[in-house]
Amino acid sequence: MSFDFRSHYRSTALFVLAALTAGCSSGALTPGNSGNVTGAQAASLRLNQMLAAGHGVSAPAARAGSGGWFHPDKKGKKSLIYWGNFDNSTITIYSGKGVNGKEVGQITTGLSEPERLFVGADGSVYATNIGNDTVTGYKAGTTSPFITISNGVNSPTGLTVDAAGTIYCANVGNDTITVYPKGQTTPSLTISYFAEYLATDKQDNLYAAGSGVEEFAPGSSSGKNLGLPAYPGALEVDRSGNLIVLYGGDVEYFPAGSTSPSKEISVSGSPFALSLSKNEKELYVSTEVSVPFDIQSIAYPKGTSFSNKLTTNGGDWPFAVSPDAALGD
Repeated sequence: MSFDFRSHYRSTALFVLAALTAGCSSGALTPGNSGNVTGAQAASLRLNQMLAAGHGVSAPAARAGSGGWFHPDKKGKKSLIYWGNFDNSTITIYSGKGVNGKEVGQITTGLSEPERLFVGADGSVYATNIGNDTVTGYKAGTTSPFITISNGVNSPTGLTVDAAGTIYCANVGNDTITVYPKGQTTPSLTISYFAEYLATDKQDNLYAAGSGVEEFAPGSSSGKNLGLPAYPGALEVDRSGNLIVLYGGDVEYFPAGSTSPSKEISVSGSPFALSLSKNEKELYVSTEVSVPFDIQSIAYPKGTSFSNKLTTNGGDWPFAVSPDAALGD
């Protein structure tokens, strides 16, 4: 069954936000006293940023031919930025070199309102499509999916792929996370847990951001609450196991095993997604400051402020950078 995210959200967002605003002002909704907020309400909170922006940005005409697009760096050592456009069901690819890098291609086939993107160890880009309840994967340089997953997919949002090629999909339509070994389209494991964002570390532990942050060992359906503040947004994990988590308009760094951030950095606008470069020297965030949307970056972990990396009409909220840091060397 397909869960109409936008229709549901528009009918509940104002109520939820009003309730939460009242709760915060009275002290009733704190990280330690938030158990009465449902998964749907948490989803409404997070999606307020996306839907408030309207997804009304127009994408440029497709430039990638039927033969695919050309990687600007044959050795694959430099970053590419994959930027999704929800309303236009596109992924536009840009060079990560400098500021406002050159557009090098675009993907449209198989996409339907892409919610999240992730780039695997081999350079393949994956998308969760909430418009048709699928996960699609595209080999580097191609524009047609090499894999399409629909079994177990129900209003998919969160997405990650571990170093072995296992795909993890968060389904807000039925509050599950489905796990697909490399090349498989039937889940090997279904975890009953509401999450909107996912990440894995080098040991293939799964981190799920829902009402809190939960850690799942490989192959396990039972998680461990890490005790981080409630209602996280996007998250990343570096090679040392440190967590990078988006909370509202701030990016917060949590040392491995810690429940308190060691650093908080404000992001202008309404930030939505995070991606850490493979060399762990640059952290990216997509945000809506004004139309068009932009992607900002900061030196990781010592940087103190974000600066513009890419501004274009080609994308809005979801994006990913190739290659991803969590996949190791």
